Amino acid sequence: MATTYMMNNFLVSCLMFFVMIGSLSANPADIKAICGKAKNPSFCTNYMKSNPKTSGADIKTLATITLGSAKTSASGALTKFQSFATKETDPALKKGYTSCVEQYKNTISSLDEATKSLTSGDGPGLNIKVSAAMEGSTTCQDGLAKVKADPSFAKDSGDFQNICGIILVISNMM
Repeated sequence: MATTYMMNNFLVSCLMFFVMIGSLSANPADIKAICGKAKNPSFCTNYMKSNPKTSGADIKTLATITLGSAKTSASGALTKFQSFATKETDPALKKGYTSCVEQYKNTISSLDEATKSLTSGDGPGLNIKVSAAMEGSTTCQDGLAKVKADPSFAKDSGDFQNICGIILVISNMM
């Protein structure tokens, strides 16, 4: 009977220890610190405030949420470029939009790889893959600037770059 009591005490103590350790690693991320290091702090602050899921999120959850936003943004851009490439009659613009379709396909592929890095807790890998995703967007924008495309693409690209910039800050904190 005493052995059972001691064993139960030991198990309860172990359980408490693991609960305490788990709660330490799930501390809310310091959004103010993250946004202070972002390329565009006001965009970051507005982005964080606009998404209620970010409030109280730990660093990995915040990275997951932000990476999801980057994927949504890139997928939306891809769809938009595919539509414009299909309908465009000007050869130079059509070539620019078609190039962007390929760039954004690569961007989405890089973001998928970034998700794998995030899942495994690989902050440096996350950083590298998100940086690669940003490169696709930048290459697209550079090409469109040469053919004087619709200016709304520049805003969309800027938002995507800002979201990815937040992920880069987070990846450096992991």
